[in-house]
Order: sequence, then structure tokens, then C-alpha cells
Amino acid sequence: MSAKKTGKFEDMAKVDKACYEREMKTYIPAKGETKKKFKDPNAPKMPPLALFSFCSVLRIAQKSKGCIPACPLVMLQRNQEETWYHSHAYDTQSHEKKAVEPKDRQEKDVVPYRGKESLMRPKKKKKESSWLKIARKRRKRRKMKWRRKKRKMKIKMMNKLLLEQLFFLFIKHLPPCTQLAPFKEKKK
Repeated sequence: MSAKKTGKFEDMAKVDKACYEREMKTYIPAKGETKKKFKDPNAPKMPPLALFSFCSVLRIAQKSKGCIPACPLVMLQRNQEETWYHSHAYDTQSHEKKAVEPKDRQEKDVVPYRGKESLMRPKKKKKESSWLKIARKRRKRRKMKWRRKKRKMKIKMMNKLLLEQLFFLFIKHLPPCTQLAPFKEKKK
């Protein structure tokens, strides 16, 4: 690009930067948690999975053969994962054995770290506010009321069904001349 063309874009960038600085002076960040959680750099690292050692062995084998595929890295990783999941147990067993040792080491390292963490920041019991207690009691009462109502409705339905069955049994045993026809439609 020539100097004339680049100068035009540089001027536009200066204008944008001035506008950005002006707006940042009046910017007020949103309330609430916007920052990331603090991650302790001294925390023990997670151990590598058996799959990762399997993938590294596959990569080394492909490099030594000189047959590295020309596909994107994501596709290569997917293929490696598929071979891992579809391979037999005896193929993956050696990699799983290698992954056990770092896992045990990490578990041993975590125990003292967690002890230090609890000494650094003692956990405070959260006091439940009065309105939360009231809300919880109301919710419990509503639940109990609803259960009672459901139970009553169930009993009513059972009684109704029982009465209907008894009514039809009673009608069947009456002599034919006295039987009632409750479901016959009236002629107009």
C-alpha cells in the first residue's frame, strides 16, 4: 500500500482512538461480579490424561514416518480421539498405566494444599436473613396445603368412582321392569 493510502487509515485510527478515550472517561462498569475468579498459581496442576499420552505417541509415529496429514489440527485431534475410543483395551492399557502415577502424585499434592487453603480463609457461616426464613416457611406451608388439597381431591374421585360402580351393580340386579335408563336421550 502506498503512503497516501496508509495515511488515510492512520488518520481514521487517530479519530477512533480519540473517540474511544472520550467515551472511556464517562464509562461506568456494570455492577456485580465481572472479574474472573482468582486462580492460585501455587495450586497443584491437573495430571495429564491417558488420551494425551496416546495422542503424543501417535504424533511422534506420524512424524517419524513423514506422513503428517495436511488437515487442520482440530480434525487431526478428532481422528486421534476416535482411534483412542475405538481401539482395544490392550492398546490403551499402557497409556492408562502411565497416567496413574501423575494422578496419584497430584492427589498427594492436593491434600496439603487444601489444608493451607482452609487455614488462609476460614469459612464463615452465612446467616440466613429473616425474609428468607419467612419465604421458606411460606413455601413449606403452600406445599403442605397443596398436598392436603390433592389428597382430598383423590379421595373425592375414589368415592365418586366407587359410587358409580355400586350404582351400576345395583341397577343390574333390579328386575327388568324397574330398571332405570339414566343415559337414554329424550326424544323431541
